[in-house]
Amino acid sequence: MKWRMQRYSPPSPETVADNQRFVDDIYIMSDGQIEIEVFWGGELVPNDTMLEAVGRGTLEIAQGYGGYWPGKVDVGIIEAAMPSAWTSYEEALWFWYGLGFDDLVREAYAENNAHYIRPVFGGKYDLLTKEPVASLDDLKGRKIRATSTVAKLLNKLDISTVYLPAEELYTGLTTGIVDGVIYGDQYTYWQYKLHETATYYTYLGLLYPGFVDNLIINMDVWNTLPEDLQRMVELAALRLADAHYLMLVKRDQMAQEKAVFTVGILPASDSALLAECAQDVWDEQAAKSPRAAEAIETLRRMARAAGRL
Repeated sequence: MKWRMQRYSPPSPETVADNQRFVDDIYIMSDGQIEIEVFWGGELVPNDTMLEAVGRGTLEIAQGYGGYWPGKVDVGIIEAAMPSAWTSYEEALWFWYGLGFDDLVREAYAENNAHYIRPVFGGKYDLLTKEPVASLDDLKGRKIRATSTVAKLLNKLDISTVYLPAEELYTGLTTGIVDGVIYGDQYTYWQYKLHETATYYTYLGLLYPGFVDNLIINMDVWNTLPEDLQRMVELAALRLADAHYLMLVKRDQMAQEKAVFTVGILPASDSALLAECAQDVWDEQAAKSPRAAEAIETLRRMARAAGRL
C-alpha cells in the first residue's frame, strides 16, 4: 500500500525528522506493507481542503487542523482549542480521553469519510509586547495582534486587536502597526526574531496547549486494514504526537535559557476574567449542534471542577 500524506505546516528540521520517524515506524511495523510519501503545506492540496481530500482519497492520511474546516466539522473549533478551554497538558488529556471528547470528534470526522486517529497537542500561546504588561488594563490603548476567538475576548475588555499573518509580525511590531502579538511561545517569537523589537513576554493563563493538530485517515482505507495494522498506525501516531509535543516543550526551554525576554504573568484575577469573557465564544460553538453543545457542557463541568468558572 502506498499512501500520500500531507502536513499543513512547512517543513523544518524537527518536523521532517518527526515525520520520517512516523513513516519509518509504520513501514517497519507493517513489515513493508505500508509506504508513505510525505508532502508539506499546500504541496498537493490547499491546507483548508485537506479534510475533503482525505475523504475523497486524494490523500490517504493527513496532519491537519480542525480550525480550517469548521463548516464541515461542527466541533472543529473546539477540537482546535478555544480560549480558556484547558490550561495544562494534563487537563487537555483529561477532557479528550477521560471525559470522552475524542469519541465526539471521531463521530464528527466519520461523517466526512475520515477516521480521526488522534490529536497532536501544541505548545504555549502567550503575549509578546514592546512595553511591560502587569495587567489587562495595561493593554488598553494598545493594538494587539490576535486571531478571531481571542480577539473577541480582548474586544470585550476594550482592548483593540488587529489580525496579521505570521510573516508580517516582525514588520507589524517594528513599524508600530501593532504593539504586541499573541501567537506562540518564547521559542517561536525568538525564531521569528521578534526579540529584536519586542522583549516582554507575558503568560496569559488563557490556554495550554495553545493549539491542537490532528491525524486523520481516509475511512475506506482505514476499514480495509486488518486490526493489527490499525493498531500499528495508532502506535506510530502516538509516538509522532508525543515527539511533537516534547519537541515544543524542549524548544521553549531552550528559549527560556537564552533569557532574551523579560517574563511576566497576568494576575490570577485577570486570567479568571478572560475565562469569563470566553463564555460567549463557547456559547457560539455550542449553538452549532447537539454534539457541540455536549462538548461545551463537558468543558464547563471540567472548568468548574478546576475552579476556573
